[in-house]
Amino acid sequence: MYALGNNAPVAPAYADTTSMRSELGRIEIRFGNDPSNMNWLRPDHPYAAVSAPDGIESSVHMLRGGDSIVTTVTLGNATGKTICAAVGDIGITLPLEDRYYDDTDDYSIERHCNAHLFCGGTCSWALALRMSGKAPHLGLVLTEGALAAYSVSRDFAQYSNDRGCFVLHPEAMEFAPGQTRTISWVIFPCDSREDFFAQAAERSRFIDARWDRTVVFPGETTTLRICPSFDVNDAYGASGTGDPDGADDSADERTDVAQDGARDRVHDRADSSAVTVNGRPARPLSDGTYAFDYTPVYADVFTHDTYNDRIGEHVFTVEAGGRTVHTRVFVSAPMGELLAERVRFIVRNQQYRGDDPHLKGAYLAYDNEDQRQYYYVGDDDGKVINDYNAGRERVCMALLINAYLRALDRGVWSNESGDSLADVAHLLFSDGDALSLRDELAASLAEYRAFMERELVDTVTGEVFNDSPRDNSYRRLYNAPWFAELYVEFWKSDGDVENLRIAARILKWFYAGGGSQFYPLELPVLALGRALRETGETALYAEMRELFLTHARTLAGLGLYYPKHEVNYEQSIVAPAASVILQTAVLTGDHDLLRAGFEQLRVLDQFNGCQPDAHLNEVAIRHWDGFWFGKRKQYGDTFPHYWSGLTADVFELVGDLLVDGDGDGDDDIAAAGKFVREHLLTLLASQPGGFPTEYHRRAAASRRALLQLFFPDGTASCAYVFPFSVNGERTHFADPMANDQDWALYFIVRRLLETL
Repeated sequence: MYALGNNAPVAPAYADTTSMRSELGRIEIRFGNDPSNMNWLRPDHPYAAVSAPDGIESSVHMLRGGDSIVTTVTLGNATGKTICAAVGDIGITLPLEDRYYDDTDDYSIERHCNAHLFCGGTCSWALALRMSGKAPHLGLVLTEGALAAYSVSRDFAQYSNDRGCFVLHPEAMEFAPGQTRTISWVIFPCDSREDFFAQAAERSRFIDARWDRTVVFPGETTTLRICPSFDVNDAYGASGTGDPDGADDSADERTDVAQDGARDRVHDRADSSAVTVNGRPARPLSDGTYAFDYTPVYADVFTHDTYNDRIGEHVFTVEAGGRTVHTRVFVSAPMGELLAERVRFIVRNQQYRGDDPHLKGAYLAYDNEDQRQYYYVGDDDGKVINDYNAGRERVCMALLINAYLRALDRGVWSNESGDSLADVAHLLFSDGDALSLRDELAASLAEYRAFMERELVDTVTGEVFNDSPRDNSYRRLYNAPWFAELYVEFWKSDGDVENLRIAARILKWFYAGGGSQFYPLELPVLALGRALRETGETALYAEMRELFLTHARTLAGLGLYYPKHEVNYEQSIVAPAASVILQTAVLTGDHDLLRAGFEQLRVLDQFNGCQPDAHLNEVAIRHWDGFWFGKRKQYGDTFPHYWSGLTADVFELVGDLLVDGDGDGDDDIAAAGKFVREHLLTLLASQPGGFPTEYHRRAAASRRALLQLFFPDGTASCAYVFPFSVNGERTHFADPMANDQDWALYFIVRRLLETL
């Protein structure tokens, strides 16, 4: 953005929305039938405040009718020359109450929301789901104008707990001298996602567009279902909303003539092909909706057009009756190739083989721009930096490689999957006889295990260290379950029961340090419990069962009153609660735990988006990981981030329980699973989306979304920072640091192995 008459770039006003003022003054939005009397707007940011380039004047009006609220922003060119406004030049604030703190000592998920935004043309919308999952929720649908993106303005003093004030960006617009354009939306209460879409169709000329998959592989077909709420052969509708771009036809006579001609052209097109996707007709269906199929073709590397394309994201624009929806699909490299390239890249580029004896064998973060490993832990004066060290989340690389080796041994992929020019070069220039990919991976994993048992894990006591060399100056409970999980994975590979005993020692150390009141990510309750039963470790199984039961009952007792962790409240607090409780319910057959787990499931569900965009669909809200783990050190919505896969695991577990009770065996775990299934079916009978196939579908979609963090050459990104900008700094990029994202691929391979 540039200031008129000055060639120096300037930060837009919306870089700090607290400094902006709204013509409406201080606004509250409360719904009449809300028992919590929640104010859906944050009081520390203005509602519908406008930031625009010099020469663009604005006015804002709001009309309330019961619980329906219409807000209209009029933008006008007050100069004598044309103004072209790019995306990001104009910003309109929307301060929804989506944060993990407030000004009271009684923060409640009943009075805060998870906001899902879709800025995709004239049919843009926002759905703010109350964090607790209890209706009413807040719906917003655009009625005039078009949106292209959103930014956020955050309070960095609140670190990870402030998602920020949303800033809506209209699509690029041209303003003739004196011309005005309108952006308008209606806000209303709704009971659920489906109720929101139903009301959006009633309250606007809405196009409900949904892909059955937003992430696909080459040769795989995905279908876009399109449901317009209006007569698609009428470009503007009988009652209409005027020009779909929101222009004021009375601006001048030349504008009138131009728009009349455009309207005639739209009618002509509508008559011949009522609904199009990227200019091609969608096929009409008998129920009045439309469908469009997309099958990316990968074999011909020279093919490049809208429909037969290579790896990456592709925008598909639906047009009908003068309305538009911009959707997005991501085409991933074939799974076998992607995995082979990624594990190959890790062992050849991210395993430390330098001079530091305490790092030898470690898997480290990798800077894709500098093409170097990255390790940094702060100074010796107490300024500790943990998220680029040799331990913690980066154990995921070992988990992935071990699981991938098991998949090779099971014949899921061949030893040659993904062979490339990199392998040819490796054969030509390596010293001595080059190893096969499998042998190379096995040797690398052995090096990592030696490093781990030397520097990170005491296999006798079970203590897990935060970093090498056996450094626990910063104690962190999150770390222990991950290494316990790795030892369970080692057992799956080699059958050595000592690996299970080490895993149990690690978890006993975890519980001795207060783990039963903690919300751990990836606690292997069922994996370890089943393995101990299978190997006849009866006494150890009984001991671990009691520890798991105590843990699950503690979390169930806390219910929806979550203690603060590294972030005050987040998806990766609720997901562990649901996971630990439900896994333990399956392990023990505890009926009360099942009910408690379903309560967590309802809350967890509110984090996931339902937009027709690969970055957002079934992706959980997270908005700080780019700062802590990335190179750019940038806060902002990370869509996707790999921990979104925690939700997929919970959905998958529920789906499995509904299908078969999680096992047909005759041991007590299988019997408990069958008992749980019977009660779960009763519990979910009246709930929307409670079908096993739906939970499995959503789990698969959630995992697939994470593939956007991985690239065909084996490189990866720790997070995609999605907003247009954060505090005025341009974002919408994949961070160049590869760090801890390989959990995503591990989740995918692990699930695949579970289904064999």
